[in-house]
Amino acid sequence: MAATTNHFRSSCTRWILPLILLIPLGCGPLASLTPSPVPPTATTPPTETLAPTNTSTPVPPTDTPTPVPPTATATAEPTPTVDPLVPTGTITPPAQSFSPTPPPPPDIPENEEETWVPTYVALVTAMLNSSRSVQQVLDTLMTWSLPPEEERIGENELPSFVWAESADFDSDGQDEWLMSLPVPERGCGVTWCPMYGVVFEYSPEDDLFRPGHVIRGAPLEIQMQHPELRRIEDINADGKTEVLLQQRWCGAHTCFTGLTVGRWDGAMWHDLAEGPISQAYTDLTIEDSDGDGALEFTMHGGTFGSVGAGLQRAYTLVYDWVDGAYRLVEETPDPSDHPYYLMLDANAALAEGNWDRALELATQAVENPLFEDLIAPEEEVRKPRIVGYAAVEAMLVYAHRGDVEQMEAVLAQAREHVFFQPNIYTEAAQRLIGAYQESGDVVRACAAMEDVVAQRPDEAVFFQWYGYNTARLTVDQICPLDEPTEGDSPQL
Repeated sequence: MAATTNHFRSSCTRWILPLILLIPLGCGPLASLTPSPVPPTATTPPTETLAPTNTSTPVPPTDTPTPVPPTATATAEPTPTVDPLVPTGTITPPAQSFSPTPPPPPDIPENEEETWVPTYVALVTAMLNSSRSVQQVLDTLMTWSLPPEEERIGENELPSFVWAESADFDSDGQDEWLMSLPVPERGCGVTWCPMYGVVFEYSPEDDLFRPGHVIRGAPLEIQMQHPELRRIEDINADGKTEVLLQQRWCGAHTCFTGLTVGRWDGAMWHDLAEGPISQAYTDLTIEDSDGDGALEFTMHGGTFGSVGAGLQRAYTLVYDWVDGAYRLVEETPDPSDHPYYLMLDANAALAEGNWDRALELATQAVENPLFEDLIAPEEEVRKPRIVGYAAVEAMLVYAHRGDVEQMEAVLAQAREHVFFQPNIYTEAAQRLIGAYQESGDVVRACAAMEDVVAQRPDEAVFFQWYGYNTARLTVDQICPLDEPTEGDSPQL
């Protein structure tokens, strides 16, 4: 099957696992500042600042497919959406007697956050439209966000993630404000620091702030974690002003860095990424490396911090502006001399038609199979299978060259290893030779070899146990020279 730049990494590993590891952070209902369909609580004084809150349930974004290198076909810019988390209605200055009080700590049941967030944004809007400065509002919110004294851990980090920045996002000649609003009584720690990123329009004519949009955090999350503002500038060289935000969130063993890139046009927020942009324990570089004017986001890392992640290696992800969105355009694993990764890289080289590179990698795995890790105890199983399939890969190169004698020599060489026992890949290699001698067609011989493995996939797995971050081949990748098949293919 033809390889892509993300040949061995599934979208499940990259996006779903970080979500599984996220520490859930609750929030709770806060009374609306004006009459609304949501019953008010006694803890929040009413004002006449905002009209009834929109309490419709926001629809979470759907799962996106694994990013692949883009084609030259032009696509439309991602469709903007109206934000259901922003309170609506006429904005008026709060009464002179307005005295904001801390909202109750959020404890939000499932699917009810849309009732709490707009109310909290409405309260902050009223504070901004009182006699307080932006910094005074932030200072008050930071005071509210501190947990009880006995629960405080690492609150000194809080000021780094509570911030406000003004710029003319929509090119209307008037600055807007982007603010990071802390969640009451949550504070900050190593693994958590929940905030809401909110865009506020400001009108000098009536000296009023108006909420515009709540920027979403990690995939399917409303809250942002440890948000940092990285850029407010023309990021993608389209002549408009974009915003780039960075987040960090953690699970029990692993922390992730994620990016949000978008544009505010004065009425709607445009998310400019094709899908989630994140990686575990990453080194992030933001620069225009190809000289086209648009910044690229380069992430190097991706290894998880738990034993359960299994055998893994770091890799580099490159996101670039292509066809109206930031897309994953390159995924490159770090070089490795582990026989399993030599085998995987040889498979990718074959799929790309890089015959010489494939032979170099496969030969190294066959001639010098050094297994120094102790990830899996079933060494007598995985060693012969890895070396056996590496021999198949080298034999495919020789078949491409029309050299049957060398095909037979490689198989004989693999059999000479003291640990090597006959297995499914021995049979597949023998079938490869026979099918090539019958047809003289390397692709047909390759498909016949794959059929042997496909009939008994349980005997073809390279490890009896896999970690959740271990790259894997599928059965239909065993022949990397043919077209992909439809439907799911068993992992090996």
